Amino acid sequence: MSGARSLPAPLATLAQAMRATTLRELFAADSHRATNLSHDLACGGTELFIDFSKQAITTAVLDTLIDEAQTRGVFARRDAMLAGEPINRTENRAVTHVAMRATDDRTAPARLRSEVQAGESALRDFIAGVPTSITHVVNLGIGGSDLGPALAYDAISAMQSPLRTVRFAANVDPLDLDRALDGLDPAHTLVVVCSKSFGTSETLANARRAADWLRQGGVGDVKQHLVAVTAQPERVASSGLPIGTVLTMPESVGGRYSLASAVGVSVALAFGLPVFDAVRAGMRDVDLHFATAPARENVALLFGLVAWWNTAVLGHPTTAVLPYSRALAMLPGYLAQLVMESNGKWVDERGEVLDSSSAIVWGAVGTNAQHAVFQALHQGHQVVPCDFIAHSRALGTSPADHDALIANMIAQSQALAFGVTANEVGGDAQLRTHRATPGNRPSTTLLLAQLTPGAVGALVALYEHSTFVQGAMWGLNSFDQWGVELGKRLAGDIAAALSTGGTANATHDASTTQLVAMHRRWREA
Repeated sequence: MSGARSLPAPLATLAQAMRATTLRELFAADSHRATNLSHDLACGGTELFIDFSKQAITTAVLDTLIDEAQTRGVFARRDAMLAGEPINRTENRAVTHVAMRATDDRTAPARLRSEVQAGESALRDFIAGVPTSITHVVNLGIGGSDLGPALAYDAISAMQSPLRTVRFAANVDPLDLDRALDGLDPAHTLVVVCSKSFGTSETLANARRAADWLRQGGVGDVKQHLVAVTAQPERVASSGLPIGTVLTMPESVGGRYSLASAVGVSVALAFGLPVFDAVRAGMRDVDLHFATAPARENVALLFGLVAWWNTAVLGHPTTAVLPYSRALAMLPGYLAQLVMESNGKWVDERGEVLDSSSAIVWGAVGTNAQHAVFQALHQGHQVVPCDFIAHSRALGTSPADHDALIANMIAQSQALAFGVTANEVGGDAQLRTHRATPGNRPSTTLLLAQLTPGAVGALVALYEHSTFVQGAMWGLNSFDQWGVELGKRLAGDIAAALSTGGTANATHDASTTQLVAMHRRWREA
């Protein structure tokens, strides 16, 4: 049972019924729909309200999805993950990111918690020992070693001024590191080289350039300004980089799930350990809820099931993440990696081809997005389910403008759901159809009472568990990423051809060979 064509009869029947009705009709038929399909969760030192009522679902749909989750082993797989069993079967690894923030047996057994304690102690000792003369941190990492810390840093910076400024460089494009280092004093800068494998070519290339920058800037002991975060500490010595401190993370923590590990060191350096601990506490709140709440009240479970329903059952291939908060502007990019690298698979764990898998996740901050992409969301042929995310208490200096921001978000969710008919538009008959919008565009709204460091962690954990649930429903492995390997291998051969002046491997196609030659010609012109 892995895809739309293999849907069991109850789900297929409900899907047909949902396609035959509209959100207008569903709301008209049930005066309690909004309250019945909404949930409140205390997490991260605040409250999170999640409204599913504008999704193309009913309570019967949710009950059937929960039954199907039981049939497909979602709950057993969740429990196995939390117990530290090797559910990442293609790599024969446990999946232990939850253990990085766990404090009791409900979300991780004592065995797992003790295994991460040495790394946690080293992290805390390192943070305490960084001198106040270090005023800037440059985080070198890519993918999960960049997107999670960058999201947390950007969001928390909107709540409080950092103790140290952090800049991030991920791309091997030299401009990325040039801009990150621009204007910094090497004597007051700490460089964090974050790579789980310590073999990531982009990160190591940037690390070598950063080490040269430190030397050229007059730093006598470069090792005091370079720290590594990795699951492969033995590779640090063989890298030739002058790194003085090595912080470790477990091999069983995937990069895109690693914010709560030593990968988050730049966040701790920026705001202090109490703030970093608050982020992890918010994650822990959602972890505990996911592990213990009854299925019908389990927000993380329902969030994942509704997302799977939209993609696998209703056939909507994309999802838009729309934070109405400048502080959360980096959330869509973070979630694009989390969801698509986890669930963008073409086969299930048994190697059988799937009929569907991860939605394409994209998004933009509101209200900017209203003036860029919402035209297609309202009147385009493709239905795009949306996640609206906001917080009620303002962070900026104008609460009235924040109210306008929230008004826009609520209005957009209403307009997408209910639209406006040609008759309701009225006016010029020739323009009525142009001005009408069909509505029936599904969305979920996530409204926080306020944005706190813990709330940032809670949002991350909520989407982590949603991603897990979707992957388990498809029966795929959400914790490997074999699809990126081919491009890495080909890039190595092509880079060698560019550096030596030779030709690309004879096995390359004519287009690739032509592009190598064209680049070399223009580069050397």
